[in-house]
Amino acid sequence: MQLSAAQANLKLALWNAEAESVKSNEMYIQLQELGLPEEVVTRLHGLSTVTRKVSGKVFTLGKIVLIKIFEFVKAHPFLVAGVGIGAVVGAAIAGLITSIPLLGQLLAPIAAVLGITIIGVGAVVGHRLDKQFQGVGEDIVEIAQKFFALLTDVLNTVFGGILPA
Repeated sequence: MQLSAAQANLKLALWNAEAESVKSNEMYIQLQELGLPEEVVTRLHGLSTVTRKVSGKVFTLGKIVLIKIFEFVKAHPFLVAGVGIGAVVGAAIAGLITSIPLLGQLLAPIAAVLGITIIGVGAVVGHRLDKQFQGVGEDIVEIAQKFFALLTDVLNTVFGGILPA
């Protein structure tokens, strides 16, 4: 469906209003709760400060993009997990194939295609799981948060006196 310029401007204005209602520190906390490394959190939070002038009005495009990513991840948790697992497995297999002495460099294009195919398969499997188990995404996020909170507590308790903070 093609949007007219007026419809696109209205949609962007609504997204911008939503993005402006989210405070920067709230966005940072949401990013930290995902369990990403601090460097990734910092870079993504930096994205939230990106603004651009469109039709004479300043829009917080970085926040809009991050909010849409959060919405997508919440709506499709298995798809995201499937792509992530597929990417890891695909990269591992491609790395193993290309590390074969003498033949590895010749097989590199095949390894790349195989890696991309595995990512696609992971995405399809994840999408099918999303369709089959609707509403499970919130449960998975809650379980993951509780697990990582427990893991953090255990590691802090075990290594608290050993490693400097």
